[in-house]
Amino acid sequence: MKKSQLYIGLSILFVIVWLYSLFTPVITQAQGYVYYLRPGTSKRAMILELTQQNIIKHPFLFSLFAYPQRNVQLKTGEYLFPKGSSLYSIWKQMTTGSGFYNHPFVIIPGWSFTQLRRELANAQGLRHLTAKLSDQQTMERLGYPHLGPEGEFFPETYYYIKGIPDLVILKRAIDLMQNRLQELWQHRASGLPYKSEYEALIAASLIEKEAYLNSERPIISGVLINRLKKNMLLQFDPTIIYGLGERYDGKIHKENLQEDNPYNTYLHRGLPPTPIAMPSIESIKAAMHPQVNDYFYFVAKGDGSHQFSKTLIEHNMAVDSAFKWHNPNFNEAIIRRHMENYLGQKLN
Repeated sequence: MKKSQLYIGLSILFVIVWLYSLFTPVITQAQGYVYYLRPGTSKRAMILELTQQNIIKHPFLFSLFAYPQRNVQLKTGEYLFPKGSSLYSIWKQMTTGSGFYNHPFVIIPGWSFTQLRRELANAQGLRHLTAKLSDQQTMERLGYPHLGPEGEFFPETYYYIKGIPDLVILKRAIDLMQNRLQELWQHRASGLPYKSEYEALIAASLIEKEAYLNSERPIISGVLINRLKKNMLLQFDPTIIYGLGERYDGKIHKENLQEDNPYNTYLHRGLPPTPIAMPSIESIKAAMHPQVNDYFYFVAKGDGSHQFSKTLIEHNMAVDSAFKWHNPNFNEAIIRRHMENYLGQKLN
C-alpha cells in the first residue's frame, strides 16, 4: 500500500515537473529568439539544436511530449520565439507554421536603382533571383516591361521571411509607388506643367536630391516649375552627378557642365528623361502641390537650408554669401561688384 502510494506520489510529481518544463517561459530576451528550422530537420535534430542553444533545458522531458505526436510534422521556416515563450508555444509555432521572423529591408529616399540593387543583393535571407537579370529583364519579371527602373520603387520598410525571392520585395515596392503616384496625380494642383504622373515623378526625384528640409520641398518645387514655365535651363546639380554615374569624384568640374548627355540640365532644357532617384512621399507631394512663389534660384547655405532668390543678381549675391560662410578669406569686393552691376554705377 505504501509502495503504491509512493509510486502515485512520484508519478504526480513527475507529471507536475513535466508540465512545468513545458509551460514555463524559456525565452527571456526582450527581442525574442530567432531560430531557423531547416528543411528536412527531424524532431530529434530540432531538440538537439535547441538544447545546444540552451532553449531546452531538459531534452528528455520534451522528447516525451514531442515523439508520441507522430502525425504532427515540423514546418520549415525561420521563427521568432517572442519573450515569454514556453516549449509548448514554441512547439505550436513550429507545427503550425506561425510566428515567422520578419526581416526588415529599407529603401532609402534618394537611392538610385543601382544602389537599391546593391543593397538588395546584400540582404540576408532572400533568394537572389535578380543577380543574373539585367535592369530591363527585372522590370519584365515585375510586370512593368514598359518602364525603366529608376525612381519607380517606393521608399519604405518592407518585411520578408527567410527564403522568399528578392523579386517579391521589388514587386511590393513598385506596386506601392504606382498606387501612390496615381492617387496623388488625381488630386494634384491645377496648372502644373507635367503631362503625366511620370513627369511629376521625375520632378519629385530632383526635389528629393536637392531638398534636405521637408519645409523647403514645396519651395524648391515652385522654383522648378517657375523655370520650366519660363523655358529656362533647370541647372540642377544632382542631374549632372547622376549623368556622371561612377565617374563622379565628389566634385562637379567645369568640363562636367559642358558634357553633352541627356541628364545635363545646364545644356538641355526641360526635365531629364528619367527620374534620378527614388523620391520620398514628401517630395512627390511637393511636386504635385508646389508652393506658388516668384523664386527662380536657390543655393545651399551649408546648414541644410537654402537661400531662395527672385533675380540673378540676388542669386549671385547669395552664392557669394554662401561662399563667404565657408571661406573666411572671402573678398567683400565681390558683393560690391554685384551691387554695382545691378545699379549700373560705381559705389563710393
